[in-house]
Amino acid sequence: MFAVVDVETTGGHASGHRMTEIAIVISNGREVVDTYRTLLNPQQPIPLNIQTLTGITPEMVVDAPLFEEKAEEIRNFLGEHVFVAHNVNFDYAFVKSALEECGIRYNPKRLCTVRYARKLQGGLSSYSLKNLCRHFGVQNEAAHRAWGDAAATTEILQILLDQDAGLQWQQLVKKNSGEFNLPSNLPSDEYHALPATPGVYYFKDQQGKPIYIGKAKNLRKRVASHFITHKDTKRSQAFKREIYHIDYEVTGSELLAILLEDHEIRHHWPKYNMAQKNPKKRFGIFAYQSQKGCWSLGINRITSQKGYLEEYFSHNEALNRMYDLVKQFELNPTRCGFPEVYLPNGLKEEEHRQNFEKMLEEFDKRQECLIIKTQGRSKEEDGFAYVENGRFVGIGFIPRDSDIRHQEDIRLYIRQLQSSITTNGLIDKILNEGNYATLRLDTAV
Repeated sequence: MFAVVDVETTGGHASGHRMTEIAIVISNGREVVDTYRTLLNPQQPIPLNIQTLTGITPEMVVDAPLFEEKAEEIRNFLGEHVFVAHNVNFDYAFVKSALEECGIRYNPKRLCTVRYARKLQGGLSSYSLKNLCRHFGVQNEAAHRAWGDAAATTEILQILLDQDAGLQWQQLVKKNSGEFNLPSNLPSDEYHALPATPGVYYFKDQQGKPIYIGKAKNLRKRVASHFITHKDTKRSQAFKREIYHIDYEVTGSELLAILLEDHEIRHHWPKYNMAQKNPKKRFGIFAYQSQKGCWSLGINRITSQKGYLEEYFSHNEALNRMYDLVKQFELNPTRCGFPEVYLPNGLKEEEHRQNFEKMLEEFDKRQECLIIKTQGRSKEEDGFAYVENGRFVGIGFIPRDSDIRHQEDIRLYIRQLQSSITTNGLIDKILNEGNYATLRLDTAV
């Protein structure tokens, strides 16, 4: 049995809005068995635009029952039937949230008529309720009222069930099917095509424009995690409604996925990627000599100047890194802004100078051209990040049996990407930790 539900509300997300009307149609798949409908007092204002859309005014609901007065009745009417709705996650979120506020748990199998129609009737220009009614010749006697939309959705459901010789609806309602929580407008075959490998994924709107870009160690699992969230905020629901397509690019390793993601976000600036849009303060660790020729380390905010050894988001990050350098190369801490208490026993000024120059030599090596090797997309290739003059330049893939030795040899394989403080900081961290194989390239002509 199917419980076809439609709700009218004061707004678009269950976390901050309430229902003004609910209608439920019980169907056995062939005919209507029972119906239920009631107006509800939301105990909050109904925006004028919603009054215009639904025709439900404050005067109509002022004497209507509260949901809590009808909660047990509604839950009993829903029974253990499959919860069906057009864009099911919207209606379900409101019903589930309202029931939970009354201390009633509700977690039924769910079926979305948008997804169901898309699976059986591929190629339609739109899967809105209005368009499906037109396509199937269904008359909606009260569009945008819960009872009218629920009745129309029931007719569409029964038509689809009649066409569904393969009983595909049974797969759609399985909670572990991978489709249970997918956005209504997203073709399921695009989700199922995602590999379980590292890469970058793109959520796109109806016009094919990226609205969110992310990276993943496992593309299939990471994308699924976006849809199993229980957030019912306005932003979360709007985000899911706008996803019409998923695209992806396999990178072979999580490192290359991180580097590619950063570039792609800065190239497309998707509306739902917020972190990279916030301006970042940049601080650099600088090496300098006093008038007496004494080497020191210092931290300054980076504006347009060059010549810093490394860059960081915050002054504290730079300070921690500078302290690590003092310990690693046994520098005189008083030359680097630290108390004399950290001074290594017996360290002479000449030893400080020699150790400082040794540190600079290590940094000079980074000014060479090198590749940081990673896993490739297949067993026949290696992935790499290319670093030139200490700065990230791009990524690429080379045949595993290739003999790359010269800078010019690698240029054919490089996909140049935009660098940033994020990518350069990541490259610095990798080179400091030494957990990846690196290959220095000959630059001699």
